[in-house]
Amino acid sequence: MKKPLMILMLTGLLWACNSNASPDRETVVESNDHAHETILALNNGQKWEADTPTNENVEAIRSIAQSFAVKPHTAITDYHVLGSGLQKGLNKMIQECKMSGPDHDALHQWFEPILKDVNELKKVEAIASAEKIFHAINERLDLYTQYFE
Repeated sequence: MKKPLMILMLTGLLWACNSNASPDRETVVESNDHAHETILALNNGQKWEADTPTNENVEAIRSIAQSFAVKPHTAITDYHVLGSGLQKGLNKMIQECKMSGPDHDALHQWFEPILKDVNELKKVEAIASAEKIFHAINERLDLYTQYFE
């Protein structure tokens, strides 16, 4: 039942976006050793402009991840709780985002892998897998300041 909800949410997000991709964007490939490879692009060598609510919500999400990272975690439920907290933060960011156009499209390139990883984190069954997923999420969160201002 959760998978159809995630698919519906991603479909709605993608539908809401205007696909105004500019062919002269500088493309930078970022990947991790997890399951996702995503292309992030700068705006002709410059950072994309994000609105204040998005910046604030991203900072709140990053804070959740940073707080989690400072302590060792040996229980899989810790990762499930983290996944739920990150999901709430992402939902709030999505609800409050007023961005549009190419800046918004670039934002989707950044956060869609996080959405997928958070969904996996909420149902992961092995600590080793949970650690890998969390590492991928944390790396992706750190990329935000390289691409957005």
